[in-house]
Amino acid sequence: MVDDPGEPQEILTSLDRLAAATRQDADDVRIALAELVESGDAQVQRGPEPADAERLEAHQRFRPVMNGDHFHENRVQPTIKGDDA
Repeated sequence: MVDDPGEPQEILTSLDRLAAATRQDADDVRIALAELVESGDAQVQRGPEPADAERLEAHQRFRPVMNGDHFHENRVQPTIKGDDA
């Protein structure tokens, strides 16, 4: 049996770091992050306050806080029926 570490609660990052990790442009990462926020899947915080994902500078550190329940409830999850179905 393998222990499930679950989903991380928080990370501290920047658009530059996410862009480098995903090999994407920082502006594209900003757009994707803003879409996650707009859909309710995530929030962006700088310190204790919410931040505007669209106005983040590429070097500014922030915490993306995912709403895992909302994310999983609003995604299509395909299943394959077995022979006994």
